[in-house]
Parts: sequence; structure tokens; C-alpha cells
Amino acid sequence: MTSDIEYITASGPYAELHVGKKQFIVRERMHHLENRLDPAMFIRVHRSAIVRVDRIDALLRRPGGDYAVRLKDGTEVPVSRGRRDELQERLGVE
Repeated sequence: MTSDIEYITASGPYAELHVGKKQFIVRERMHHLENRLDPAMFIRVHRSAIVRVDRIDALLRRPGGDYAVRLKDGTEVPVSRGRRDELQERLGVE
């Protein structure tokens, strides 16, 4: 069930679905997964990462202008510069 997915990461031609402490590997490209997920619940933050918006705890600024999101379980996922503005808008932060 998609509501159980916390985040998704790319791994070559596969995607890793992170559900709690478990990981499930599917042979699916990130683009296809992104199109199948509810955009109200998920956001693509990097070419290799999609996160569930309500699992985001904080937007972190890294040295050199890089960003990451910290999820409620402490996992940090990189945010690409090209997707940062959309993420900040969704989170209501500047």
C-alpha cells in the first residue's frame, strides 16, 4: 500500500521502497513510480529520491549550498538544487 511507503530511492534499473525498517526492491524506474504516486502525498526531491511529504521532519542546509531532508526516523535524503524551490514551497519554508 502506498500510504506505508516513507521514501523511495533509485538503485540502477530498480527502486527501493522503504517501508518502516523494511526495504522492497522493484524493477521500476523512478519516473514511472513518480507518475503513479499521489502528488499530494509524495514529492520528488532528487533524481534518485522520492519522499512522502508527511514524513519530512526538517529541511537541512549543507555546506556549499547543498540541501537534504531529514525524515522523522532520522534518515537524511539529498535534495537537488533544481527541486529545492518546489520542496520549500510545499513545506511553506524559505
